[in-house]
Amino acid sequence: MKIVYAKPPVYDRIVKALGEPPAGAIYTYGDTIFVPSGKTPPGDLQEHERIHSDQQVLWSVNGWWDKYLKDPAWRVEQELEAYKAQFEFVKSRTRDKAKRGWALENMARSMASPMYGSVIKYIDAWKEIGGYA
Repeated sequence: MKIVYAKPPVYDRIVKALGEPPAGAIYTYGDTIFVPSGKTPPGDLQEHERIHSDQQVLWSVNGWWDKYLKDPAWRVEQELEAYKAQFEFVKSRTRDKAKRGWALENMARSMASPMYGSVIKYIDAWKEIGGYA
């Protein structure tokens, strides 16, 4: 995937639908990861965004973004798939249970945040992404 240090083409639509994103938010549009902050995302986040790129292939990029911004339940499904892959990426690269737990906690907090419309509770996100595994 390409990485571009700019806002994605759908940025204004994202802000309108979900509000102002956190400073470190990144986005996938097709085969490109957009990073407004200018900081190269770590491997686990790139894996998360790769899943979104694969999802967008199935729907068309604009079709995926249309549904993502309008359908909160579907947005949860899409994000859970990406966060699960992200967590598997982390687990495959560290045996340290504390680091794994910290990563899972951060992913669940992010998933439950206003960035995604606060459409899932933290504990539910935690369980779905990898809690009790």
